[in-house]
Amino acid sequence: MSRRSSSSLRKILIISTLWLLANFTGVSGQNLEYVIGYALPDGALGVTYDSNLAYIANDVSGMEILDVSDPFNPFPAGNLGIPSFTRNVFVRGNYAYVAAGDSGLQVVDVSDPLFATIVGNYEATGTALTVYVSGDYAYLANGYSGMLVINIADPTNPTLAGTYISSGYLMGVSVVGNYAFVTANFVEPDYGQMQVVDISDPANPTYAGSGDTQGGAYGIYISGGYAYVAAFTYGLYIFDITDPPAVGYAGVYNTPGSAKRLFVAGNYAFVADGTSGLEMIDVTDPYAPFLTDSINTPGNATDVVVDRGFVYIADDFSLEIYQITESNCEYSAGDINASGSSNGIDVTYGVSFFKGGSPPPYSCSCPPYGTIFPAGDVNGNCQFNGIDISYFVTYLKGGPDLQSCPSCPSAR
Repeated sequence: MSRRSSSSLRKILIISTLWLLANFTGVSGQNLEYVIGYALPDGALGVTYDSNLAYIANDVSGMEILDVSDPFNPFPAGNLGIPSFTRNVFVRGNYAYVAAGDSGLQVVDVSDPLFATIVGNYEATGTALTVYVSGDYAYLANGYSGMLVINIADPTNPTLAGTYISSGYLMGVSVVGNYAFVTANFVEPDYGQMQVVDISDPANPTYAGSGDTQGGAYGIYISGGYAYVAAFTYGLYIFDITDPPAVGYAGVYNTPGSAKRLFVAGNYAFVADGTSGLEMIDVTDPYAPFLTDSINTPGNATDVVVDRGFVYIADDFSLEIYQITESNCEYSAGDINASGSSNGIDVTYGVSFFKGGSPPPYSCSCPPYGTIFPAGDVNGNCQFNGIDISYFVTYLKGGPDLQSCPSCPSAR
């Protein structure tokens, strides 16, 4: 066994042990809580988020824009018919770049979403499925026509800069530095690839390396030196791309459905898994991913994006919204110094902390509030400040009971 294989095996054994301990000792973790579903006029094929707006690729109905500044109450912010069918949207600044099936790349001015307008386009033979924008270029995964590199320095006049030709059917694309990472599918034999393309010269993109998947490949997301690939019925594949031409295998998690697209936030990969809904996978160790939570959405989950602790899922005829919540927070409201009881000593400890003393031993990430010290949040408003000290004193004098943050409830 090679040194690398031995190291990987040790990692797997360590993470497996930690996972078992977490499940038996109640170590805090993350899960998903339903917020709301918003009905859409057609099959939602893609979703992206920018500045409190969700942009939905809504097949033949074009692009829907929802205001999700309050995720519990989304409402329409605009819509626009797109030629052919809308598969994917990438937003940067005042422009949305749309992968529009048989109509190539469509550029939309969204400076006023209510009056979104197509201002430029580049149409070419092929099927535009995914677009990624970096610098002055849009990279378009265009089916059997390869990956198009389109100059968008002037968004109203996109022009072709270069083309990467592959024998596979290209479906997904992401870009980091001088490399584009595209997903390719092959029919005979039935397999997929993540192909690495050198784009240092946009006019001459060239093959630089690849990693294979079983059964095909669609969505791709790059995070922290790893490429995460949705491989249809074979689930999640993770590749080490710290040296992009020398792709290395990391971990695999076989989801129960057909993985279409995915999004990585922090230590979690969120996989839109077709009729099986959404899979939330812990990728703290990319060599040993494991399931944290799963959601059986009402339709066919095709894409997902995460922002501010909320998960937005393109799910056929609706946008499904979930909140990431903390589970098994091992604290007691009022036990600020983690001594096992709540009393006047905790009040003194809290006052000392606000004057520059030691922080409470326990902190908790409670979306959408960020990281707080929940044991000190005794009035249940998901913050820890001087008002909690006053509330605590009132409690000790016979006042109302101590409360805990509803998004980060106490497990004791």
